Amino acid sequence: MDRIKYFESPNGMFELMEEVFFRFYDDAAASDFILLVFLLYHLREQIVGGQNHKEINSMPLSQRTDGQKLFVNLWQMPQFQIIRELCNGSKHHRINKQVREIAGFTCGLSRSGDQLGQRYFLVDGEESRDLFSAVIDKYRNFFREKTHLMSSCS
Repeated sequence: MDRIKYFESPNGMFELMEEVFFRFYDDAAASDFILLVFLLYHLREQIVGGQNHKEINSMPLSQRTDGQKLFVNLWQMPQFQIIRELCNGSKHHRINKQVREIAGFTCGLSRSGDQLGQRYFLVDGEESRDLFSAVIDKYRNFFREKTHLMSSCS
């Protein structure tokens, strides 16, 4: 499959993020954990064409695009702030969160459908799938609404 399509649009990057998340959810790997952190953080920048937080916040709310509103909404999520810290911390070699990997089905952590040898990545004790899911849901709603609007205009 041609992976270049994933870099052609925010929608393509979102498709890649969902593909990686579904794989990670079923069979967590460190490489997918890191990839998700980067995709979840940087997709919002791609959606707004590289605008930064300061630029968007200086705009009146009534003039913001749906992408700019998503940008600000994500910023306000505690889960997104954790992802931002992991992403930027990895770049600067200083992560202020405790990231641990646990292997094996664990009472209180494991879910229906998890394998006996399931691997989990915890960030300050919180299961990374929960962090990722909350942010992915925001993106998913954004892209669904965008697709719905485009199809209703046809």
